Amino acid sequence: MSRSYFTKIIIGCFCFSLMACTPAYNPNLSPEQNRQMQRNSQFNQTLGTGALSGAALGALVGGLAGHGKGALIGSLSGAALGTGAGYAVAHRTENQQLQEDQLNKQIAAAHQIALNASNDAQQASLQVAQLQRQLANLNKQIASKKITVRQYKQQLSHFNNQKAQLNNKINYYSKQSEQMHQYAQIAHDNRFEQEAQSTDAAVSRLKYAENILVNGMNNQPAG
Repeated sequence: MSRSYFTKIIIGCFCFSLMACTPAYNPNLSPEQNRQMQRNSQFNQTLGTGALSGAALGALVGGLAGHGKGALIGSLSGAALGTGAGYAVAHRTENQQLQEDQLNKQIAAAHQIALNASNDAQQASLQVAQLQRQLANLNKQIASKKITVRQYKQQLSHFNNQKAQLNNKINYYSKQSEQMHQYAQIAHDNRFEQEAQSTDAAVSRLKYAENILVNGMNNQPAG
């Protein structure tokens, strides 16, 4: 067998490997299912290309040794080696894509937490303003003896519950922010840090609302 024959083997193998293509987007599947289908296709294509390339290279090495049987043996061993290399590359590529997908999901989750914290802080500010008006009204009622101290304390329990809810939100978002700061350092991704800073700002607003409520409750008459 001539060298040109083995050269044709190489060209034929590579041309066959190039025939594989990424599957078209299927509108009947979800975006995540389409991404998974494309990852599977890329995995199989990388695996197949590695085997074909290895077979071609093995055939060439065996043929250059001057024996037709050597070409066959070289082709089979090359395919085995090529499959192993292709499998490793395919797994590495797939793992990188999965890690990137997971990272994006974590960032999206962090963004949603920061958004929720901001919304809760805005709502707390409005709620505390309303509670302050209610406290002022209670203060007038007890000063004019329209309600008893016992009645006042019963109504005050509602404000204590609101304060407890604010405190729970402060603790929750503070822990979430702490994790975001840690993720930013581990992943070396500034997007986590941005969401953490946004959450920190919301926590500060929640604490401010809580302090206003506590001060208003402390200024109420004792019975």
